[in-house]
Amino acid sequence: MAKFVFALLLTLLPHPLLKAQNPDSIFLKKDTVYQLELQEVEVSAHQSGQIMSGNMSGRISLKANQLQSLPRFLGTTDILKTIQLTPGIQTSGELNAGLYIRGCESGHNQIMFNDVPIYNPMHMLGFFSIFNNEHLSEGSVYKSYISPQYGGRLSGTVNITSKSELVDRTSVNGNIGAIASQATLQVPLGRKSSFYLSGRGTYINLLLGLISLDDDDIKPRYGFQDYNFTYIAKPTGKSKLLLNAYFGKDDFSVEEYYYQANGGLSWQNAAVSLQWEQQTSNSSRMKHTAYHSYYNNELKANLSGSLIRFPSRIQDFGYKGEYRFRTGHTYWLAGVDYVHHHVSPQHPYTENLFTASESEKPKKIITHEYGAYAQGAFTLNERISAHAGLRYSGNLQSGSRTFYHGIEPRLSVEYEWRRNRKFVFAYTLQRQYMNQVVVSGIGFPTDFWLPASRNVPAQKAHSLSLGYFQSFHENDYEFSIEGYFKKLYNQLEFNGELFDMVNQAYRIDEHLYQGRGTTFGIEFMLKKNAGRFNGWISYTLGNSTRQFPDIDNGRAFAAKNDRRHNLSAVCNCKLNDKWELSGIFVYATGNAFTMPTALYLIGENALNEYGPHNGARMPAYHRMDLSANYWLRRDSKRESMINFSLYNAYGRQNPIYLSVGVEADKDKGAVRISPKGQSLYSFVPSISYSFKF
Repeated sequence: MAKFVFALLLTLLPHPLLKAQNPDSIFLKKDTVYQLELQEVEVSAHQSGQIMSGNMSGRISLKANQLQSLPRFLGTTDILKTIQLTPGIQTSGELNAGLYIRGCESGHNQIMFNDVPIYNPMHMLGFFSIFNNEHLSEGSVYKSYISPQYGGRLSGTVNITSKSELVDRTSVNGNIGAIASQATLQVPLGRKSSFYLSGRGTYINLLLGLISLDDDDIKPRYGFQDYNFTYIAKPTGKSKLLLNAYFGKDDFSVEEYYYQANGGLSWQNAAVSLQWEQQTSNSSRMKHTAYHSYYNNELKANLSGSLIRFPSRIQDFGYKGEYRFRTGHTYWLAGVDYVHHHVSPQHPYTENLFTASESEKPKKIITHEYGAYAQGAFTLNERISAHAGLRYSGNLQSGSRTFYHGIEPRLSVEYEWRRNRKFVFAYTLQRQYMNQVVVSGIGFPTDFWLPASRNVPAQKAHSLSLGYFQSFHENDYEFSIEGYFKKLYNQLEFNGELFDMVNQAYRIDEHLYQGRGTTFGIEFMLKKNAGRFNGWISYTLGNSTRQFPDIDNGRAFAAKNDRRHNLSAVCNCKLNDKWELSGIFVYATGNAFTMPTALYLIGENALNEYGPHNGARMPAYHRMDLSANYWLRRDSKRESMINFSLYNAYGRQNPIYLSVGVEADKDKGAVRISPKGQSLYSFVPSISYSFKF
């Protein structure tokens, strides 16, 4: 390659000593000494690249460095919000911090950062995720066949990884947005090690101070911050050491001066992992991961000197070990994992409410969760291949005889009936021992986690899927259609309100209904990979129901996150070397909720009568986002770009909740219930500046 580049440079030099004999040859005069002084030549090329790949194999992979071409919300690109634009993953809407895959609850999904479980991956009540895009490499989504190396959840798995390659020079890249900015520093430490350091923070409080509310006595404040650190070392060509650390914090508070009331929400995430990868032979390698994960949230309210706090905390100390090897044409995977859970479920602290002192702190719950697994990837013939895996998992609670365990078979069969056309069948049995108790209904940090115990059984799910995948025009286009069915067992439903817990004798596990659930649907996707104009369209037709003996006399009802229709369209257009345009459109059926249908006045007390459980619907959610990138400079060492974005371009008033009003009909002597949607904003313009040097 070097000889070719040198010869090419010589053909371009107007030197009298060079004599070209034919277009394919260059000759130098014999016995002549040549001294050529060449200036530095830099050859660089840029290709738009695919934002999403891997869907032909049933695994979706998103490259973090390609997300900058998508529309941004207040100047920020977000890999987790982009994942919600793929089939089978529902649009959550504003102020909803949940991720819903194929009709399951948010707590049924396993979200990992460098193989470390994350219990709340969202900032700003769902507007941003905790993942700083400039520090990331890629994100992978598994929905159908879940490899047995992933356990502990009933639905999909999302694994997001940090950058893990060595760098040869120091560089800084970052983004200055409308309400938040971030920067990433990457530094080489010799030839065999490097580190990345990232930070992100918001200055939204400066903007909140400029907002004039209807009630000047109310002062809201909010802030979040993220910090990432990655260290990479390659002591030999066959070994690699990775140290990853993350810390993030959110604080939201409201002060009301007239009544001297204040309150707020706060939550923190931390994740640290140490990974060692070793290639033991030409056909085998192993990886060891030790990690610590921490999540804490707290809701507090202070009124007239009375304080109410609802803290919750979970800490994990874990280990994962896996070994991959090949025998003939079969690829094998085997491993073990273990998690030591320290859980403090949501509980009330009160001061000056019932007594003069705080309520008694409940005991911490300690559980041991473990698993062992094996998987083989087989090629049966030219058309049929399969993945077959088996996982054994269990959960033991310290100080109790409560013990849950079982096997989890996994199977995937691919039949390629023609070139680039194949059918894929998958079956998985999954078990979940750490359960999310939903209090808010829309994934707020007030939701908390509770391990399986004597009164809270482990959950289980059987999943089936069958899909057809095709690529054509030399992989420029991809089409897929996939149907799924999932049966859920031992589902939980909280039968009260958060402030019902303000009782010193309150036991949360005694206020949980247990039942079953079913989800099924069909997903479509058409994706264009190449050309100046590319993008994808995904559509999911789904149904998700739950059935509890203690709710509506055992009749099945729609799950809170049931959305019959879910449509996403993503379009990117590269006009020239300077301008890139993009747009997103999303549509989703409104969430299910329980609607009051009548109001009765008994003395001075008002009592509501409710309709069927989750029998009403929020209005449909839809919006369009537009974006334009203007590149000021773009080469291998320096980049600078200005982004113009318009979130919710046509000003759709998507309600975040419904307030129920009462209207009196004097002629008929009756009252009428009238719901009214409350939206957060109409459209949001933003401008941001990105740089790299």
